[in-house]
Amino acid sequence: MDVFEYLNLRTEWEEIVRSYKFVPKEGTIDNLKSFTENGHKGNRFRQDFDRAMEIANEILWGFRKLP
Repeated sequence: MDVFEYLNLRTEWEEIVRSYKFVPKEGTIDNLKSFTENGHKGNRFRQDFDRAMEIANEILWGFRKLP
């Protein structure tokens, strides 16, 4: 996946979580990690939660592969 695909995923994630509780809205690596660990609290029943979690995990997986 190239950098533009990751940026598009980040933008999609930010759009999904903008109304979520206690979630930092910027798609930084630290915020994505926090979301995967704590995002289910108060948000798991919200619309597109599963997609937001999928995106966060996909971006983090790609980040871990970097040299």
